[in-house]
Amino acid sequence: MRCTDIHITSVRNHHLTEIRGFSPGFNIFIGPNGAGKTTVIETLSVAALTKSFTGATDPVLLSTGASSYNIDARFLSDNAVPLHCRVDYAIGPPAKRSIALNNDKLRRSGDLIGRIPIVALTPDDKIITSGSPEERRRFLSMVLSQASSLYLEDEMELRKALKHRNSLLQDCRQRGISITAARQQLAPWTEVVIERSARLMTRRNIFIEEFRPFLERCYKEVSGGSETPSLTYCPMGFDETVILNDFRPMLEREFERRETEELRRATTLAGAHRDELLLFIDNDREARRFASQGQHKTLLVAMKLAEFQYLFDATGETPILLLDDVFSELDAERAGRLLELISGSAYGQTFITSTTRETFATFFTLRSGEDKMYRVQNGSIYEK
Repeated sequence: MRCTDIHITSVRNHHLTEIRGFSPGFNIFIGPNGAGKTTVIETLSVAALTKSFTGATDPVLLSTGASSYNIDARFLSDNAVPLHCRVDYAIGPPAKRSIALNNDKLRRSGDLIGRIPIVALTPDDKIITSGSPEERRRFLSMVLSQASSLYLEDEMELRKALKHRNSLLQDCRQRGISITAARQQLAPWTEVVIERSARLMTRRNIFIEEFRPFLERCYKEVSGGSETPSLTYCPMGFDETVILNDFRPMLEREFERRETEELRRATTLAGAHRDELLLFIDNDREARRFASQGQHKTLLVAMKLAEFQYLFDATGETPILLLDDVFSELDAERAGRLLELISGSAYGQTFITSTTRETFATFFTLRSGEDKMYRVQNGSIYEK
Protein backbone atom coordinates (compact mmCIF):
# COMPACT_ATOMS: atom_id res chain seq x y z
CA MET A 1 0.00 0.00 0.00
CA ARG A 2 1.18 3.51 -0.70
CA CYS A 3 -0.23 7.02 -0.73
CA THR A 4 0.13 8.87 -4.04
CA ASP A 5 -1.52 12.24 -3.31
CA ILE A 6 -3.14 14.15 -0.49
CA HIS A 7 -5.21 17.32 -0.27
CA ILE A 8 -5.64 18.94 3.15
CA THR A 9 -8.03 21.77 3.97
CA SER A 10 -8.20 23.49 7.38
CA VAL A 11 -6.34 20.93 9.47
CA ARG A 12 -4.29 22.64 12.20
CA ASN A 13 -2.05 25.21 10.45
CA HIS A 14 -2.54 23.66 7.00
CA HIS A 15 -5.25 25.86 5.52
CA LEU A 16 -4.79 24.51 2.01
CA THR A 17 -2.06 21.95 1.28
CA GLU A 18 -1.79 19.64 -1.69
CA ILE A 19 1.01 17.17 -2.35
CA ARG A 20 1.05 15.05 -5.48
CA GLY A 21 3.37 12.24 -6.42
CA PHE A 22 4.63 10.97 -3.08
CA SER A 23 7.66 8.74 -3.37
CA PRO A 24 7.03 5.01 -3.00
CA GLY A 25 10.15 5.01 -0.82
CA PHE A 26 11.08 7.68 1.74
CA ASN A 27 9.15 10.95 2.07
CA ILE A 28 11.02 13.15 4.54
CA PHE A 29 9.54 16.33 6.02
CA ILE A 30 12.01 18.79 7.56
CA GLY A 31 10.98 21.80 9.61
CA PRO A 32 11.07 23.43 13.05
CA ASN A 33 8.65 22.49 15.78
CA GLY A 34 5.18 23.84 15.05
CA ALA A 35 5.80 24.17 11.31
CA GLY A 36 3.16 21.55 10.45
CA LYS A 37 5.24 18.56 9.42
CA THR A 38 3.56 16.18 11.86
CA THR A 39 0.16 17.31 10.60
CA VAL A 40 0.92 15.97 7.13
CA ILE A 41 1.46 12.41 8.33
CA GLU A 42 -1.26 12.86 10.96
CA THR A 43 -3.79 13.35 8.16
CA LEU A 44 -2.61 10.11 6.57
CA SER A 45 -3.47 8.39 9.84
CA VAL A 46 -6.94 9.95 9.81
CA ALA A 47 -7.47 8.93 6.18
CA ALA A 48 -6.45 5.31 6.86
CA LEU A 49 -7.45 4.67 10.48
CA THR A 50 -10.19 7.32 10.93
CA LYS A 51 -8.19 8.92 13.76
CA SER A 52 -4.90 10.65 14.42
CA PHE A 53 -2.03 8.66 15.91
CA THR A 54 -1.63 11.57 18.33
CA GLY A 55 -5.09 10.95 19.76
CA ALA A 56 -6.27 14.43 18.74
CA THR A 57 -10.05 14.79 18.33
CA ASP A 58 -11.73 16.44 15.35
CA PRO A 59 -12.20 19.84 17.08
CA VAL A 60 -8.48 19.84 17.94
CA LEU A 61 -7.52 19.02 14.34
CA LEU A 62 -9.66 21.85 13.00
CA SER A 63 -7.79 25.04 12.01
CA THR A 64 -8.41 28.04 14.23
CA GLY A 65 -11.47 29.94 13.01
CA ALA A 66 -12.51 27.23 10.52
CA SER A 67 -15.91 25.55 10.67
CA SER A 68 -14.94 22.38 8.78
CA TYR A 69 -11.97 20.39 7.56
CA ASN A 70 -11.35 18.01 4.69
CA ILE A 71 -8.75 15.31 4.08
CA ASP A 72 -8.68 13.81 0.61
CA ALA A 73 -6.11 11.05 0.09
CA ARG A 74 -5.43 8.66 -2.76
CA PHE A 75 -3.75 5.30 -2.31
CA LEU A 76 -2.62 2.38 -4.45
CA SER A 77 -2.64 -1.17 -3.14
CA ASP A 78 0.24 -3.55 -3.76
CA ASN A 79 -1.79 -4.86 -6.71
CA ALA A 80 -2.24 -1.30 -8.08
CA VAL A 81 -5.90 -1.11 -7.02
CA PRO A 82 -6.79 2.58 -6.41
CA LEU A 83 -8.35 3.64 -3.11
CA HIS A 84 -9.71 7.15 -2.68
CA CYS A 85 -10.50 8.15 0.90
CA ARG A 86 -12.19 11.39 1.90
CA VAL A 87 -12.81 12.50 5.48
CA ASP A 88 -15.02 15.54 6.14
CA TYR A 89 -15.81 17.15 9.48
CA ALA A 90 -18.02 20.13 10.31
CA ILE A 91 -18.61 21.61 13.75
CA GLY A 92 -22.39 21.98 13.28
CA PRO A 93 -24.45 22.10 15.37
CA PRO A 94 -24.61 19.21 15.47
CA ALA A 95 -21.01 18.25 14.72
CA LYS A 96 -20.88 15.93 11.75
CA ARG A 97 -18.23 13.63 10.37
CA SER A 98 -18.39 11.60 7.18
CA ILE A 99 -16.01 9.14 5.54
CA ALA A 100 -16.15 8.04 1.92
CA LEU A 101 -14.13 5.30 0.26
CA ASN A 102 -14.02 5.37 -3.55
CA ASN A 103 -16.90 7.87 -3.41
CA ASP A 104 -19.12 5.51 -1.39
CA LYS A 105 -20.09 6.94 1.99
CA LEU A 106 -19.29 4.51 4.77
CA ARG A 107 -21.99 3.68 7.29
CA ARG A 108 -19.50 3.70 10.14
CA SER A 109 -15.85 4.55 10.56
CA GLY A 110 -14.90 0.99 11.46
CA ASP A 111 -15.62 -0.09 7.88
CA LEU A 112 -12.42 1.69 6.79
CA ILE A 113 -10.03 0.25 9.36
CA GLY A 114 -7.83 -2.45 7.90
CA ARG A 115 -8.30 -1.42 4.29
CA ILE A 116 -5.21 0.82 4.38
CA PRO A 117 -2.78 -0.67 6.93
CA ILE A 118 -0.59 1.87 8.70
CA VAL A 119 2.04 1.63 11.43
CA ALA A 120 3.01 4.80 13.28
CA LEU A 121 5.94 5.34 15.64
CA THR A 122 6.30 8.50 17.71
CA PRO A 123 8.24 9.48 20.87
CA ASP A 124 4.93 9.36 22.78
CA ASP A 125 4.69 5.62 22.06
CA LYS A 126 7.26 4.97 24.77
CA ILE A 127 4.33 4.54 27.15
CA ILE A 128 3.62 1.21 25.43
CA THR A 129 6.63 -0.38 27.12
CA SER A 130 6.73 1.77 30.26
CA GLY A 131 3.14 2.85 30.90
CA SER A 132 -0.08 1.37 32.22
CA PRO A 133 -1.84 -1.82 31.01
CA GLU A 134 -4.27 0.38 29.07
CA GLU A 135 -1.46 1.46 26.73
CA ARG A 136 -0.53 -2.13 25.89
CA ARG A 137 -4.19 -3.04 25.38
CA ARG A 138 -4.41 -0.12 22.97
CA PHE A 139 -1.43 -1.51 21.09
CA LEU A 140 -3.09 -4.93 20.89
CA SER A 141 -6.32 -3.41 19.67
CA MET A 142 -4.67 -1.29 16.99
CA VAL A 143 -2.79 -4.23 15.51
CA LEU A 144 -5.62 -6.77 15.67
CA SER A 145 -8.30 -4.33 14.49
CA GLN A 146 -6.33 -3.72 11.30
CA ALA A 147 -5.71 -7.44 10.87
CA SER A 148 -9.28 -8.67 11.46
CA SER A 149 -12.67 -7.04 10.89
CA LEU A 150 -14.23 -9.68 13.18
CA TYR A 151 -11.93 -8.63 16.01
CA LEU A 152 -12.83 -5.00 15.45
CA GLU A 153 -16.54 -5.86 15.48
CA ASP A 154 -16.20 -7.70 18.79
CA GLU A 155 -14.28 -4.83 20.35
CA MET A 156 -16.81 -2.23 19.22
CA GLU A 157 -19.68 -4.31 20.62
CA LEU A 158 -17.80 -4.79 23.89
CA ARG A 159 -17.32 -1.03 24.27
CA LYS A 160 -21.01 -0.46 23.63
CA ALA A 161 -22.02 -3.12 26.18
CA LEU A 162 -19.63 -1.73 28.80
CA LYS A 163 -21.06 1.75 28.35
CA HIS A 164 -24.63 0.53 28.93
CA ARG A 165 -23.67 -1.81 31.77
CA ASN A 166 -21.67 0.82 33.66
CA SER A 167 -24.54 3.28 33.28
CA LEU A 168 -26.91 0.71 34.77
CA LEU A 169 -24.51 0.01 37.64
CA GLN A 170 -24.36 3.70 38.47
CA ASP A 171 -28.15 3.95 38.35
CA CYS A 172 -28.57 0.89 40.58
CA ARG A 173 -26.14 2.27 43.14
CA GLN A 174 -27.82 5.66 43.21
CA ARG A 175 -31.25 4.10 43.71
CA GLY A 176 -30.05 1.60 46.32
CA ILE A 177 -31.23 -1.42 44.35
CA SER A 178 -30.48 -4.87 45.82
CA ILE A 179 -27.92 -7.20 44.30
CA THR A 180 -30.65 -9.60 43.19
CA ALA A 181 -32.60 -6.89 41.37
CA ALA A 182 -29.45 -5.37 39.92
CA ARG A 183 -28.35 -8.77 38.62
CA GLN A 184 -31.58 -9.16 36.68
CA GLN A 185 -31.27 -5.73 35.08
CA LEU A 186 -27.61 -6.24 34.22
CA ALA A 187 -28.00 -9.78 32.86
CA PRO A 188 -28.46 -8.94 29.14
CA TRP A 189 -25.40 -6.66 29.08
CA THR A 190 -23.40 -9.05 31.24
CA GLU A 191 -23.98 -11.76 28.64
CA VAL A 192 -22.75 -9.49 25.83
CA VAL A 193 -19.61 -8.58 27.81
CA ILE A 194 -18.90 -12.27 28.52
CA GLU A 195 -19.51 -13.38 24.94
CA ARG A 196 -17.45 -10.64 23.28
CA SER A 197 -14.70 -10.74 25.91
CA ALA A 198 -14.26 -14.50 25.52
CA ARG A 199 -13.82 -14.08 21.77
CA LEU A 200 -11.40 -11.17 22.15
CA MET A 201 -9.36 -13.04 24.75
CA THR A 202 -9.10 -16.10 22.54
CA ARG A 203 -7.87 -13.98 19.64
CA ARG A 204 -5.40 -12.08 21.82
CA ASN A 205 -4.04 -15.33 23.20
CA ILE A 206 -3.44 -16.62 19.68
CA PHE A 207 -1.92 -13.28 18.63
CA ILE A 208 0.80 -13.53 21.27
CA GLU A 209 2.05 -16.78 19.79
CA GLU A 210 1.87 -15.37 16.26
CA PHE A 211 3.55 -12.08 17.18
CA ARG A 212 6.41 -13.46 19.29
CA PRO A 213 8.65 -14.61 16.39
CA PHE A 214 8.29 -11.23 14.66
CA LEU A 215 9.25 -9.40 17.87
CA GLU A 216 12.24 -11.62 18.58
CA ARG A 217 13.60 -11.21 15.05
CA CYS A 218 13.06 -7.44 14.93
CA TYR A 219 14.60 -6.90 18.35
CA LYS A 220 17.71 -8.76 17.30
CA GLU A 221 17.94 -6.69 14.11
CA VAL A 222 17.55 -3.37 15.96
CA SER A 223 19.79 -4.18 18.92
CA GLY A 224 22.43 -6.23 17.16
CA GLY A 225 22.76 -8.06 20.46
CA SER A 226 21.94 -11.41 21.99
CA GLU A 227 19.03 -10.38 24.24
CA THR A 228 15.69 -12.03 23.52
CA PRO A 229 12.47 -10.23 24.47
CA SER A 230 9.31 -12.09 25.39
CA LEU A 231 5.69 -11.22 26.02
CA THR A 232 2.93 -12.79 28.07
CA TYR A 233 -0.81 -12.34 27.75
CA CYS A 234 -2.60 -12.06 31.11
CA PRO A 235 -6.40 -12.17 30.75
CA MET A 236 -7.82 -9.73 33.32
CA GLY A 237 -4.35 -9.64 34.87
CA PHE A 238 -4.23 -13.37 35.68
CA ASP A 239 -1.16 -15.46 34.96
CA GLU A 240 -1.69 -17.22 31.65
CA THR A 241 -0.53 -20.55 33.08
CA VAL A 242 -3.81 -20.95 34.97
CA ILE A 243 -6.00 -20.03 32.00
CA LEU A 244 -7.35 -22.36 29.33
CA ASN A 245 -8.40 -21.24 25.87
CA ASP A 246 -12.06 -21.46 26.91
CA PHE A 247 -12.35 -18.11 28.67
CA ARG A 248 -16.11 -18.13 29.22
CA PRO A 249 -16.13 -20.17 32.48
CA MET A 250 -13.48 -17.89 33.94
CA LEU A 251 -15.48 -14.81 33.00
CA GLU A 252 -18.68 -16.22 34.48
CA ARG A 253 -16.91 -16.98 37.76
CA GLU A 254 -15.41 -13.51 37.91
CA PHE A 255 -18.75 -11.78 37.36
CA GLU A 256 -20.31 -13.88 40.11
CA ARG A 257 -17.42 -13.24 42.48
CA ARG A 258 -17.30 -9.50 41.91
CA GLU A 259 -20.98 -8.55 41.66
CA THR A 260 -21.12 -6.93 45.12
CA GLU A 261 -17.94 -4.96 44.47
CA GLU A 262 -19.17 -3.92 41.01
CA LEU A 263 -22.36 -2.50 42.48
CA ARG A 264 -20.39 -0.67 45.15
CA ARG A 265 -17.91 0.80 42.64
CA ALA A 266 -20.48 1.19 39.83
CA THR A 267 -18.17 -0.15 37.15
CA THR A 268 -17.58 -3.44 35.31
CA LEU A 269 -14.63 -5.26 36.84
CA ALA A 270 -14.44 -8.36 34.61
CA GLY A 271 -13.88 -8.56 30.88
CA ALA A 272 -11.33 -8.12 28.12
CA HIS A 273 -11.01 -4.43 29.03
CA ARG A 274 -9.06 -5.52 32.13
CA ASP A 275 -6.40 -7.52 30.24
CA GLU A 276 -2.67 -7.00 30.56
CA LEU A 277 0.20 -7.64 28.17
CA LEU A 278 3.51 -8.09 29.96
CA LEU A 279 6.79 -7.44 28.16
CA PHE A 280 10.04 -9.01 29.32
CA ILE A 281 13.66 -8.53 28.40
CA ASP A 282 17.10 -9.51 29.64
CA ASN A 283 16.54 -12.88 31.35
CA ASP A 284 12.79 -12.47 31.79
CA ARG A 285 12.92 -9.19 33.70
CA GLU A 286 9.73 -7.21 33.22
CA ALA A 287 10.52 -4.32 30.88
CA ARG A 288 8.20 -1.83 32.55
CA ARG A 289 10.06 -2.18 35.84
CA PHE A 290 13.62 -3.15 34.99
CA ALA A 291 14.54 -2.20 31.39
CA SER A 292 17.12 0.51 30.86
CA GLN A 293 16.29 3.58 28.81
CA GLY A 294 18.14 2.10 25.85
CA GLN A 295 16.32 -1.22 26.18
CA HIS A 296 12.96 0.57 26.28
CA LYS A 297 13.80 2.37 23.03
CA THR A 298 15.01 -0.78 21.33
CA LEU A 299 11.96 -2.74 22.47
CA LEU A 300 9.56 -0.06 21.25
CA VAL A 301 11.18 0.16 17.81
CA ALA A 302 11.21 -3.64 17.59
CA MET A 303 7.52 -3.83 18.51
CA LYS A 304 6.58 -1.38 15.79
CA LEU A 305 8.66 -3.13 13.15
CA ALA A 306 7.14 -6.42 14.30
CA GLU A 307 3.70 -4.83 13.99
CA PHE A 308 4.57 -3.89 10.41
CA GLN A 309 5.66 -7.41 9.54
CA TYR A 310 2.71 -9.00 11.33
CA LEU A 311 0.20 -6.83 9.44
CA PHE A 312 1.88 -7.61 6.13
CA ASP A 313 1.65 -11.31 6.93
CA ALA A 314 -1.98 -11.07 8.10
CA THR A 315 -3.35 -8.81 5.36
CA GLY A 316 -1.09 -9.50 2.40
CA GLU A 317 -0.69 -5.74 2.01
CA THR A 318 2.46 -3.72 2.76
CA PRO A 319 1.64 -1.20 5.51
CA ILE A 320 2.60 2.47 5.24
CA LEU A 321 5.17 3.42 7.88
CA LEU A 322 4.94 6.76 9.71
CA LEU A 323 7.93 7.88 11.79
CA ASP A 324 7.27 11.14 13.61
CA ASP A 325 10.39 12.77 15.08
CA VAL A 326 11.71 9.43 16.31
CA PHE A 327 15.34 10.07 15.40
CA SER A 328 15.62 12.79 18.00
CA GLU A 329 14.98 10.08 20.59
CA LEU A 330 17.44 7.49 19.29
CA ASP A 331 21.19 7.37 19.70
CA ALA A 332 23.39 7.19 16.62
CA GLU A 333 23.68 3.41 16.63
CA ARG A 334 19.93 2.74 16.89
CA ALA A 335 19.10 5.48 14.39
CA GLY A 336 21.52 4.01 11.89
CA ARG A 337 20.16 0.49 12.35
CA LEU A 338 16.57 1.65 11.96
CA LEU A 339 17.28 3.58 8.76
CA GLU A 340 19.21 0.64 7.37
CA LEU A 341 16.37 -1.74 8.14
CA ILE A 342 13.48 0.31 6.74
CA SER A 343 15.39 1.18 3.56
CA GLY A 344 15.50 -2.52 2.72
CA SER A 345 13.18 -4.38 0.38
CA ALA A 346 10.99 -5.68 3.23
CA TYR A 347 9.57 -2.20 3.89
CA GLY A 348 7.57 -0.04 1.53
CA GLN A 349 6.53 3.61 1.65
CA THR A 350 7.80 5.53 4.66
CA PHE A 351 6.97 9.04 5.91
CA ILE A 352 9.51 10.65 8.24
CA THR A 353 9.48 13.97 10.09
CA SER A 354 12.53 15.65 11.60
CA THR A 355 13.55 19.08 12.78
CA THR A 356 16.88 18.97 10.94
CA ARG A 357 18.27 17.41 7.81
CA GLU A 358 21.49 16.66 9.64
CA THR A 359 19.72 13.81 11.41
CA PHE A 360 20.06 11.78 8.23
CA ALA A 361 23.39 13.04 6.95
CA THR A 362 25.45 10.35 8.66
CA PHE A 363 23.15 7.43 7.98
CA PHE A 364 21.18 8.14 4.85
CA THR A 365 21.55 9.48 1.34
CA LEU A 366 18.48 10.23 -0.74
CA ARG A 367 18.08 7.61 -3.43
CA SER A 368 17.84 9.45 -6.75
CA GLY A 369 14.44 9.07 -8.40
CA GLU A 370 13.08 7.14 -5.40
CA ASP A 371 13.08 9.31 -2.25
CA LYS A 372 11.76 12.83 -1.70
CA MET A 373 12.47 15.52 0.84
CA TYR A 374 10.14 18.40 1.72
CA ARG A 375 10.67 21.58 3.70
CA VAL A 376 7.76 22.59 5.93
CA GLN A 377 7.25 26.16 7.08
CA ASN A 378 4.14 27.70 8.67
CA GLY A 379 1.83 25.07 7.19
CA SER A 380 3.32 25.30 3.70
CA ILE A 381 5.20 22.52 1.88
CA TYR A 382 8.17 23.01 -0.44
CA GLU A 383 9.81 20.09 -2.22
CA LYS A 384 13.60 20.19 -1.95
